[in-house]
Amino acid sequence: MRVLIWMFFAVGLVFGQSTSTDEANWKAFLEWLKAQPPNSKPADLINPYRDKLLREGVPEPEVSRRMEIIWTGCYHRPDGVGLFWSKIFGGDKPIFTEQPNALLISAVQGRKPGRALEFGMGQGRNAVFLAQQGWDVTGFDPAEEAVRIANKNAASLGVKIHAIVARDDQFDFGAAQWDLIVVTYVRDLNAHDAAVFQRALKPGGIVVYENGSSPGNAVLRAFLGFQIVRFEDVETLGDWNREEKQRVQKMIARIP
Repeated sequence: MRVLIWMFFAVGLVFGQSTSTDEANWKAFLEWLKAQPPNSKPADLINPYRDKLLREGVPEPEVSRRMEIIWTGCYHRPDGVGLFWSKIFGGDKPIFTEQPNALLISAVQGRKPGRALEFGMGQGRNAVFLAQQGWDVTGFDPAEEAVRIANKNAASLGVKIHAIVARDDQFDFGAAQWDLIVVTYVRDLNAHDAAVFQRALKPGGIVVYENGSSPGNAVLRAFLGFQIVRFEDVETLGDWNREEKQRVQKMIARIP
């Protein structure tokens, strides 16, 4: 999922302790990835590199070890996430809905438009929807291709959005800037995110969050300093990987 997967914060120990050989292998993979056509399915995009290594005679255990590092890098390394997601969003058979998120639609119904921020905007499905409702919308994403498509989609519908190529660790959320922060299918949020959002939101501002989730209530606990307007933990079809039901957490949290 977008499983995103992001905060594009520090990568784990596997990279903190990487050898120069591992780094060379990673760079070789990036050069290979740059030459690949876009593909909306992550496995279909990346797994051919495994086949390539096997054809080159790399032993199976070493291939598996390298692929673990590669997958981690695609989702977390600053020099990997932008390229990886540009390839995903550039594909012609998206594995995600291109309609605005249903929870977001319900959250803003009857709410006076203000300044909105979409964290990990992708192709702009939510940002464009908000702009159509009269919101002043900013969105960011590490994938240049996603931002390009978001701008194109906005222009085709005659609305304006402020779309920025950036990771969340690069973006300045500011203080008392936003009436709404939207995070859908990016990654599980944490206590650091809650603190950043609490500072960035105006009084009465809300966070709308939805993501396929891991067991536990870590996201809910992280936002206990907010007023929890709505929280669900359900088995349902999510906005990503819609072929089968998954565990999805949904939350609307408000600054008192």
